[in-house]
Formats: sequence, C-alpha cells, structure tokens
Amino acid sequence: MEKSNKEHNALIKRRNLLSLLKKNGILRINKEALNSLEKHIYKYLVKNIPKLKENMEINGRKTLKGEDVFILDEQKRENYPEI
Repeated sequence: MEKSNKEHNALIKRRNLLSLLKKNGILRINKEALNSLEKHIYKYLVKNIPKLKENMEINGRKTLKGEDVFILDEQKRENYPEI
C-alpha cells in the first residue's frame, strides 16, 4: 500500500469519479480503492497513448480524432471479445 496522496489522473477529477461511482450504485468507497482505481485509469491511458499516436501517423494526421479512439476500441474487442 502506497501512502501517496498525489493525483495520478488529472483528466478525471476525484469528485467526478466519485459522482460516477455513486450514479452506478457504489455509494461508499475506501480511499485506498479510490487511489487504486485512479492508478488503473492512468496506466490504461499511458498504455494506449502510443497506440493512438501510431494510428495517427499511419493515417498521416497530426490531430487525434474520435475515429482513432473508436478504431483502438474495435481492435481491443477483436483481441479480447469478452471485454
């Protein structure tokens, strides 16, 4: 267990994440679980950003578009259909 209060994911604020969890029926969450969830989201983003960049370079663009994210999601579903 790490004792770091540093936010790992600046894209999703903690209060927004808590709000999303509450909307989906999780009313209480441990601080350790919340930190773990933030780290998991951060690692997912860090892992997929190079794939998005590669996809943009293949298409000859400098701007990330929604279709790039959609294509990445479709490729993941082909490899792991249960997700």
